[in-house]
Amino acid sequence: MMYESEEKLWWYKILHEKILNEIVIKFGDNKKTKILDAGCGTGGLMQFLIKHGYNDIEGFDFSDDAVDFCRERKLNVQKIDLTNFDQEFVDSYFDVIINNDVLYQFEDDVIIRAIKNLERKLVPDGILISNNNAFNIFYGTHDIAVGGLKRFTKTDFEKYVLHTNLKIQHHSYWSLFLSPLILTVRLLQQFQLKFNLIDKDEIRSDVSVPGNFVNRTLYKIVKLEEQIFRKGIFGSSLFLVMTKK
Repeated sequence: MMYESEEKLWWYKILHEKILNEIVIKFGDNKKTKILDAGCGTGGLMQFLIKHGYNDIEGFDFSDDAVDFCRERKLNVQKIDLTNFDQEFVDSYFDVIINNDVLYQFEDDVIIRAIKNLERKLVPDGILISNNNAFNIFYGTHDIAVGGLKRFTKTDFEKYVLHTNLKIQHHSYWSLFLSPLILTVRLLQQFQLKFNLIDKDEIRSDVSVPGNFVNRTLYKIVKLEEQIFRKGIFGSSLFLVMTKK
């Protein structure tokens, strides 16, 4: 589902553009920026960045299926465990490390260890970009389907970076304008889960590509939100940019 959605779904398109924008803000037109996608999934973001001229990019994921999809896309990807890669990339350091929607699988101590590992691979003044699911009120069947243990707020990451040389440079919750719709769906799912109206053995992610008109409309709504708010105050996702001191 991810492989089929990454190039089309409004949510992925917005996220990929957010990441590209932060790279350009930091490094301008330098296409030699060295990038690591840590937890690259099926490689949609890597392919997006390559299309925009960033060829010094590699990634890793712990899922065999994800790595196979990436290799179908001819991407430089390895199977590596985010929580245990001290011996990986021994002589490599990166200007940008991206870690999207992976940390929700772990408890706090493991998250801190993972962030420390990522920090070690950043060059001084490099940036760590991380998007994560936000606010427990948005908990739903998607969290169960993907093995999510938690949802985050900025306060959580402020605690995590205390153990590192990282500093949160920018954060934003998104999408505020679509929150009522997303929240309605997720609250209904919570009700169904509470009263066992959903078979937990049959749960699948609710991420899917809607029809073209709806997909374009949702994309335009979020782009409008970005024009109005540089720093979103509420939403189902938390986007952060951290710099290495």
